[in-house]
Amino acid sequence: MNPLLPALALLVLLGTAACQSRPAPALPEASPAVDEAALERFYRQKAPWRPCKGHRGFQCADVEVPLDYRDPEARTLRIAAVRLKAAGSRLGSLLISPGGPGASGVEAAYAARRSFTPAVRERYDIVGFDPRGVGRSNGIRCLDDDQLDRYHATDSTPDTRAERTRLRTMSRRYAEECQDKAGWLLPHMGTGSTARDLDVLRAVLGDDRLNYYGTSYGTQLGQVYAELFPGRVRRMVLDSVIDSAYWAGEVQERQLLALDEEFDLFLDSCVRHGCALGSTRAKARANVWKLLERTDRRPLRAPDGRRVSDTDIHTASVLLAMEPRLWSTGRRAFAEAARGEGRTFRRLADTARGRSPRGLYDSSIPAWMAVTCLETPEEIRRERATDRQIARMAGRSPVFADVNTTIACSYWKPASIPQKAIKPRNIGPILLLANTRDPRTPLKWAQAVAKRFTGSALLVNEAAGHGVYGRGSCVNRAVDGYLIGGTAPAAARCSDRGPDY
Repeated sequence: MNPLLPALALLVLLGTAACQSRPAPALPEASPAVDEAALERFYRQKAPWRPCKGHRGFQCADVEVPLDYRDPEARTLRIAAVRLKAAGSRLGSLLISPGGPGASGVEAAYAARRSFTPAVRERYDIVGFDPRGVGRSNGIRCLDDDQLDRYHATDSTPDTRAERTRLRTMSRRYAEECQDKAGWLLPHMGTGSTARDLDVLRAVLGDDRLNYYGTSYGTQLGQVYAELFPGRVRRMVLDSVIDSAYWAGEVQERQLLALDEEFDLFLDSCVRHGCALGSTRAKARANVWKLLERTDRRPLRAPDGRRVSDTDIHTASVLLAMEPRLWSTGRRAFAEAARGEGRTFRRLADTARGRSPRGLYDSSIPAWMAVTCLETPEEIRRERATDRQIARMAGRSPVFADVNTTIACSYWKPASIPQKAIKPRNIGPILLLANTRDPRTPLKWAQAVAKRFTGSALLVNEAAGHGVYGRGSCVNRAVDGYLIGGTAPAAARCSDRGPDY
């Protein structure tokens, strides 16, 4: 969805499966592009569960899937999965996706004890997995850590011909290195392939139908799964819903517009708590612009010696617009910047890009790029079209117009396989969750998907930020009641804002 997934994925859920004796699940519904009979060996494999090193109580396994479902006898992949077994009377496995694309479901799984209520953990094995191309499932690495530092240091708001040329050159190099190192995998990174991997995992876990919790991009994955295998959905929670009617780049453009509005909420909070930026929202916003202009010319310094440019502050500000939990950190970052210091902005920008304090990058950004570029239409990926999109955003999203990492898509080699809108259908009770002020997945997207899945229920939460489950008792009761009892919530609205940040 965007380049910020490592930091912003609210690590909501995990999944694990118990070893109960039951008939082998049937194969999925027929697809004209897939030889279902050739997939039987993948569906009937036994996962070698073992204790996860360094994570007491968790089990790890690798599940084999085809690289190309149209040619399952050729090359295969191994999908890394983690589970936390149910503490009590087990209902089944709950597979979870924290979003992205590119977020690690394995890492999300390790947060299960914090992400899920005791009631859900009592009844479900919580199971997380790294999608293909992510983390321990052949995680994509295009540039080494030093090269990535230089790539992210490139000015994303070029003011001169030389800066524009460098931005294009670095983006081209990124795409070419991805092709060189992972060209065999890139054409098979689409959401449809990951949805089929999800169905293999369901079968290997011993469940005849899928129980699933997906956040953000995980809701797109859930929708694609439901379209491919409508008879295999038991309980599905889609939290912060993407509308599949939009192609990937259009989703990003609409999100950037919302980010600009939600950043005002952070500024209001900053002013309310005593803000180094000013005593009113207007003064605070004006001083943000002054800071961006100043750091474009004279970047701040961080303790590790690296510079903190306007590009880094833009990237960090996306996190602040998305998640109120970071607002106190944001106030500290702007206070430091007023003193000429860049420590906290450096940390926020690194977190957004998947860079650890040791200087090591994860695979989240290249995986996000791989899926986004692959599912963007060819005519949009062209260089001139990308330039037009950036120019259009400059006039519509003043703060976040430059937060655009899809320039490299202009040089992407694999042929585009754009997503199509999910066709209307009745698949039974799917539970959709949406905050009223979500800058990444607007409420109207959830409303559109609710109309498309006519058997679904939409729970609206009066709150800002991305991610609904876990904010308070109203939301938790509704989700837990649905997952455990199968009953859609009677109340259509909650007001769980979470702590006042």
